[in-house]
Amino acid sequence: EVNSGNANTSNWLQGGGINQDGEIHAVNSFETSSCGTGACAIKDGLNHAAAIWNPEGDMGDVEIWEMAEPLLYLGRNVKANTGGYGKYRGGNGFETLRMVWGAHDWTMFFMGNGYMNSDWGMMGGYPAASGYRFEAHNTDLKNRIKNNASLPLGGDFNPTDRDYEKHISHASQVKRDKQCITTENCFDNYDLYLNYIKGGPGFGDPIERDLNAILEDLNSKQLLPEYAYKVYGAVVSQNKDGVWVGDEAKTKARRKEILENRKARSIPVKEWMEQERNAILEKEASKQVKHMYATSFDLSPKFLNDFKTFWNLPKSWSVKEDELGVFTYGSKYRMDLSKLPDVRTVLLVDEK
Repeated sequence: EVNSGNANTSNWLQGGGINQDGEIHAVNSFETSSCGTGACAIKDGLNHAAAIWNPEGDMGDVEIWEMAEPLLYLGRNVKANTGGYGKYRGGNGFETLRMVWGAHDWTMFFMGNGYMNSDWGMMGGYPAASGYRFEAHNTDLKNRIKNNASLPLGGDFNPTDRDYEKHISHASQVKRDKQCITTENCFDNYDLYLNYIKGGPGFGDPIERDLNAILEDLNSKQLLPEYAYKVYGAVVSQNKDGVWVGDEAKTKARRKEILENRKARSIPVKEWMEQERNAILEKEASKQVKHMYATSFDLSPKFLNDFKTFWNLPKSWSVKEDELGVFTYGSKYRMDLSKLPDVRTVLLVDEK
């Protein structure tokens, strides 16, 4: 059995305050137990099915969560495009739009990832989509409900369309961005919070995906149409009934074009390594990356020597924490763990 990996179990909705029953209450949503799973070497991953630490994959019933939390559901939907692209795609995650109701002094925050991926595809497969946050305050939903006006129901199918914003007050304070690790924020009744649950990574080259599988994803709203062409190289269109259909010949030609473009952009590995070596010599990297290497080099002289040997670097080359100008706890003094009571350190050795 080959699996491309596991989803990052997030977003993890957390918060608390006074709930709808007037009790002090904390929220630690278990919806994240049903992320998309990673694709295998012979099949797609499962949609909103499990977490690495919870194979049961029980996201819970909406009605039960509404009894336990002062958060009404305005939608619970499969989240398109969250599974990593590939010959076999990762399973998609899902999303729930929650409206605060009956609460007092209520706070929530986001615990996910947005600016970077936290899982990886395999054999050319893509990682799962990174997340984003959506929250809205001063929505005027109380009056919109009273006046039978349109409401932000269902899923945020294509985030670039910003459909939710069309159904709340134009004066609402909306946060829609990639900042998915936040401190707590206060939420009043009728404020909104989107809980985005991640998908799994993909397996294999996306342009090898069967056209019929792509059409099935399009017609079941598992895939945003623009990515059928951009990523999978599939030439598709909708017929008069709104059903997505594909063109086999044009898809084959488009995929051949993608392969030729890849070849045109590629360079020999030796040239790439020489470019990377020059960048290493000049220490051209973000401060975070340099700090990662500096701490690793300091902890393991063997790793430093192996690194310099691999990249053919001068003996004098190194990266030190002191040169980065970042205060780091533990950089000046590290206690020998073997001196702690009841601790026996393990010595790692190379097997011959």
